[in-house]
Formats: sequence, structure tokens, C-alpha cells
Amino acid sequence: LPYTTLFRSVEELTRISRGDILVFLSGERDIRETADALNKESHNRLLDNTEVLPLLARLSNAEQNRIFHPSSKRRIVLATNVAETSLTVPGIKYVIDSGVARISRYSWRSKIQRLPIEKISQASADQRKGRCGRVSEGICIRLYDEEDFEQRAEFTEPEIQRTNLASVILQMENLRLGHIDDFPFVEPPEDRLINDGYKLLHELGAIQGSFIGNYKITKIGKHLAHLPIDPRLARMLLQAKNEQALTEVVIIVSALATQDPRDRPMD
Repeated sequence: LPYTTLFRSVEELTRISRGDILVFLSGERDIRETADALNKESHNRLLDNTEVLPLLARLSNAEQNRIFHPSSKRRIVLATNVAETSLTVPGIKYVIDSGVARISRYSWRSKIQRLPIEKISQASADQRKGRCGRVSEGICIRLYDEEDFEQRAEFTEPEIQRTNLASVILQMENLRLGHIDDFPFVEPPEDRLINDGYKLLHELGAIQGSFIGNYKITKIGKHLAHLPIDPRLARMLLQAKNEQALTEVVIIVSALATQDPRDRPMD
């Protein structure tokens, strides 16, 4: 993130008016570093009487609700893309858009779900711009040039085209909705992702058969479908129960299922 450009933008908006500012950043680390940097600028008279508020999905409800409480101070809200559509921050007059976000994407080569930082689409950029000017005229500053914006994808890929399909396939087989390759999706996933999902379920013993159209869900698969976690982790729990090691494996699965064990409070 170009911090110099960000600070210059904040200072410029402060000179124009005292309205609240919403800054879109890629993730928690950027938000923490930016909040620390802004708080260190407290000696700057332009940032006097200013409150810096982080906003991300991992915060507790009480911490997230701080942005909805009226304040006599001018607020700078540092948010992830959770503030694009999930909620509306009241009183925002200015938006600063870094132009990037963490987007969940499944790597069929490494077989893991990743969260790379990617450029947002034009539709997401327009959503961010629409967060300001709801009460009065607003200003949106994008920290990237117009040519970069015009070269970006028009819309963000739907999640079904960039996620591990094993859980989706398992639920469809359990609910007897037919095979995923026959389902009339508006924007169907790629064949390689479908094949990868079936291959994983076959390795876990959740389905049996010789080819996709012939696969049937097994007894193990029905058990896995009732556990609201990744099928690989659910399979670990089922096997641990058979091996009388459930207590130990539950701890391991809990650690693997959460993004960060240091959840909350942030201290």
C-alpha cells in the first residue's frame, strides 16, 4: 500500500471539509499498520480531533458497532471489502480506495484454498465509490490511475468458479440434486474444478463409482455431509472416533479449521 499517497489523500480531504473518511484496504495487517501510522500522526494539526476506527469481519460485534455510534470527532474508518455491500457505514463523505482486496481462490494444483491479494473489479470499485455521498455530495479518491481501472475485469468472478467444490458436490449428492455437471448453474464452474472435487471425495471414501456420472454417496459420505466443516477435516473426525482418538484430533481439527487461533479480543 502506498502509505505516502494515502496520508496525502487524508490530509487533502481534511483541508476540504471535516466529513468522515472510509478507507478500503486489503486485509487486517494493512488496517493495523495504517491505524498505527495514523495514530502516530496525532501531532499533525490536520488529524487533530480525529478518531481512527478499524472495521473487519473478525472483530467482535461490540467493536464493529462502534462505527454506528455518533461521535463528536471526525472519523477515519479503515475497512476491508466487508464495507462494500455487507453493511453501510453512516455519515461517510469521502472514500479512499486502494484498489485491492483479499479474494478467496482455490488452487487446484496445490489443493488448498488461498486468500491472495488481487486487484478488484470495476463493479467492486463502483460499489466502494457508492459508499460516500449518501447524505450529501461526496468524493472518492482511487489510489490507481484511470488506465488501470479500465483494464480491470468488469465483474468479480462468482465464488463457485474459484472455490473448492468438494463440499458443494457432497451436499448435492446427499440431497439427491443430481450431479453437479448436469446442474443448470447461471455461471457453471470449470470442468477441472468439478473433477478435482469428485476426486477428493472419492479419496475420502465419501462417494464410490468408476466415473462422474456413476458416482454414488456412501455411508461415510452421508456422515461427512452432516458436519459443517471441510470434508477432509470431517473425515479426520470420523476416523478419529473409530480409533478412539477423538479428543486429540478435535484439537488438531479446530486449529486447522480456524484462520487464526488468536481471535479476540485483539489484545
